[in-house]
Amino acid sequence: MEAYYRKLMSAGKPLLSLIALALNLDDKFFENVGALDKPSAFLRLLHYPAFSHLCLGDITRYDEEILGASAHSDYGMITLLATDGVPGLQVCQDKDRQQRVWEDVPHIEGALIVNIGDMTERWTNCLFRSTLHRVIPTGQERYSAAFFF
Repeated sequence: MEAYYRKLMSAGKPLLSLIALALNLDDKFFENVGALDKPSAFLRLLHYPAFSHLCLGDITRYDEEILGASAHSDYGMITLLATDGVPGLQVCQDKDRQQRVWEDVPHIEGALIVNIGDMTERWTNCLFRSTLHRVIPTGQERYSAAFFF
């Protein structure tokens, strides 16, 4: 687990360099301002149990009460997410819209999902918006590993 943590840590730093370059800043900007001095990154293993049809009844829409994880954004700079391929993760591209439109995030074998966090949204003055996302039940057990950077 420690080796996995170190690999994710080393993968996150270049992503922050890319964000800096996209802002026309030096690629070491976040490093130079001390954002990486004492990283408070942590790894969380997530389990979403399978809900049977009996539990869900004939619900055809996703109520907040039955979501695996209700709509939220992550507070840090970026989140790196590894999934087991079971669907359920959805993102909302325009979180300011009154009627939110949710899109399924496809699984790509061997790839990590990168979510922008609230801190990056603030640091970039909303140029990069934090990713509003949720997990909906699919009837299958779901596992993921989220690395909050």
